[in-house]
Formats: sequence, C-alpha cells, structure tokens
Amino acid sequence: MLRSALLFFIAACLLANAEAATVTGSIGVNGILPDVRRLRPTTRVALNGGAYSALVKANGQFEITGVDTGSYLLEVQAIDYVFPKVRLDVDKEQGITRATYTGYGASWETRGHTVEQPLELKAKAPAIYFTERTGFNVLGMFKNPMFLMIGFSALMMFVMPKIMANMDPEALKEMSQSQADAQKMLADMPSLSGIFSNAQNQGKNNQQQRRR
Repeated sequence: MLRSALLFFIAACLLANAEAATVTGSIGVNGILPDVRRLRPTTRVALNGGAYSALVKANGQFEITGVDTGSYLLEVQAIDYVFPKVRLDVDKEQGITRATYTGYGASWETRGHTVEQPLELKAKAPAIYFTERTGFNVLGMFKNPMFLMIGFSALMMFVMPKIMANMDPEALKEMSQSQADAQKMLADMPSLSGIFSNAQNQGKNNQQQRRR
C-alpha cells in the first residue's frame, strides 16, 4: 500500500513537471566578470523574488524547472556583482516566448531591448555596498561661507591700516566724522528691550487706571 502511494506521488510529480516549462540560460563573461568561477557558490537565479529559483552551476549554467505559464521578473542574486533584470514571458508548452530587459521603477507594461535566446546574462557592474570616505580637501575649505567670512575679516585687518595711512587727511577726517555720527545715531536710538519694557509698563498703567 505504501509502495503504491509512493509510486503515485512520484508519477504525479513527473506529470506536473511535464506540464510546466523549464527556464534555462547561462552567465556570460566580460570585462567585469572575466571568469564565472569568481561567482560565489550561493549565486542563484530567481523568478519573482524566489517563487522559482535555481543555483548557478560552476560552468555558469542554470536551469529552473516547474515554471507555470505567466510573466516573471528574472534576477541574478549575486553578492559581488550586479546583473541586469529581465522580464520573461513563459508558456508551459513553448517555454520562454519573450525576454526583454527591465528594471526597478519601470512600468511592467514597458519593455526594453529584446534578450536573445538562449539566455546569457552578463554582469554590468561590481556590487558596491559602502561609499569610500573622501580625504581632506584644501579647495573644499574655500567653498565654506564661514571660512570665507573669516578670511575676509583677516584680510581687512591687514589691508585697512594701509588704506587709512595712504588716505588724504581731509578725507580721513570726513570718514571719522561720519563714523562718529553713525555711532551717535545708534546710541540715540532706543533699544528693542527698552521699547518692549515701555510698552509693558504703559499697558500695566492703563489696566490700573481702568480698575480705578
């Protein structure tokens, strides 16, 4: 009885695989990935994030079996390399009917360039997970507004005495008088704290008069 049930289960699995498609392809070499043996043993090819998947063999070949009819996003899940993403249209009887490049953010209805079959996927860039820290940049200091203000103030400290020494005495006297007038004007102007204080005192006096 147990043997019959086991044979029936095996037959059902074989029948299900026979009615499903198989997606095959390979990882190609280029300047970024000159040898497929550089891929880690955990590198796999997945459809729709892992609904169907298979490990990449040592020779770069992969084979995903039991794929139902539908449209899938094929991704190469490699730690050290970035591969292009491909949209596959799969039919149980015909296998891959169409393959086009796609990517994140692109509409599912938008199709890129057609991928020739059999599928051969090549790395487009090495995977970079960290941003290299930049070193000290002297020119970058001159882009800092605070540094520019300090530099201008220091420059004026050295330049202004020389300008004052070479000025005409009459012009120097007029400039000194203008500075004195400006300081006197500022001194005569009431401060903001005094204005607020007077306003508060006047408000209190008005309230006291109303109560009386």
